[in-house]
Amino acid sequence: MKYLVASGLPSADLPPGCRVVADGEFVSLEQPWDFGAPLIALVDDGADLAALKKPGVTAFTVEGQLPPGEGKAYAIGAHRMRDAEAFKPYIARVPDVIAPYGCRYIARGGAVTPLCGAFAPERLVLMEFPSADDVVSFYFSDAYAPLLRIRLTATEPRFVLMARSGALPESARRAVADGLARGRASL
Repeated sequence: MKYLVASGLPSADLPPGCRVVADGEFVSLEQPWDFGAPLIALVDDGADLAALKKPGVTAFTVEGQLPPGEGKAYAIGAHRMRDAEAFKPYIARVPDVIAPYGCRYIARGGAVTPLCGAFAPERLVLMEFPSADDVVSFYFSDAYAPLLRIRLTATEPRFVLMARSGALPESARRAVADGLARGRASL
């Protein structure tokens, strides 16, 4: 099972063999996701991913662990590594910190295959949550704060919250704005 993360591509333009998982409103909590609105899709074997190579499209695939469930929000954690050794405590501890927020890892740390565009992470994690508020609560929690410091120091990070479809709830948008105003993402 593979997941596709593509930006700058309307879901209607996905090639045959790709099924949309999430394409709702998004917000970046770390470095800007300036590649266009992201979408997440499942990719069938034999899908013509070469058809994605269009101007303005950034796309890559990652090996999946689980099929999507019923979650209403997704988080994309994508980064390039600065210090792999310093990042090891993050990898070891984050599953226990994130579990109380209902996170399901649908892809975690698998090989990323760049397809086209300006950004190709070295590591990608796709997380499914019951709600956007759960993602925000996790990200700005006191329990995550020491791990976030590791993430921001050891990687060139991107962390995107997106709705499965439609708009993000106002409560989540407000909580993100408040958390970013307090400077949590730049610890």
